Amino acid sequence: MLYIAVAAVVLLGLLAYWELVIAEGAHLGPGVVVWLYDLTAPRYDRIKKFDLEIEDGTLGLPLAARLAAVESPRVLDVAAGTGRVARALLRQPAFDGRVVNLDLAGRMLAEGQRACAAWPGRLDWVRAPAGALPFAAETFDAVTCLEALEFLPDARAALAECARVLRPGGMLLVTNRVGGEARLLAGKTFRPAAFEQLLAALPLCQVEVERWQVEYDLAWAVKSG
Repeated sequence: MLYIAVAAVVLLGLLAYWELVIAEGAHLGPGVVVWLYDLTAPRYDRIKKFDLEIEDGTLGLPLAARLAAVESPRVLDVAAGTGRVARALLRQPAFDGRVVNLDLAGRMLAEGQRACAAWPGRLDWVRAPAGALPFAAETFDAVTCLEALEFLPDARAALAECARVLRPGGMLLVTNRVGGEARLLAGKTFRPAAFEQLLAALPLCQVEVERWQVEYDLAWAVKSG
């Protein structure tokens, strides 16, 4: 009986570790996800170990290049965290626009404001859910949502909102988790073919998907119309 109890405790511990640490609360609802990100906010950038050269090469430079023809472009980063996309963009001399950073984790946004202090007046920080963006339709020239869909309560609704607030001809940049751990995030990720079908159901064209950061597919798409 003791062995059964010990085994049960170990199993529960492993399940808790997986769900809270590996899956980052994905199956436990947005309240738990936000709590976990707020808890780790002061250490988030150190945990992620962002490489500036890689960030510039895969995010900042290509996104700035695609926005080069737009005068003072407006960019929305959904589930922005500490402003990863904003920093990658604002480091590019060719980018002269403004970035709105949206997240539900208030402490992540606060850390982002500190990390982006070098660019006063070029950023906004909004605490709001991804499934009901507080912006009018066709507001932004680019919308990004990176490494976040698996943690949102309704990824389809969030993608539809991203497309809604994007102007015709604007750029959408979004990721889908496809690495080994994705198979264990039941119901929270999409198979590559299903992800492309999901994007095809939105008013998008010129969809390009590439492998990114080992665990993700990165999709570039243009809003039709």
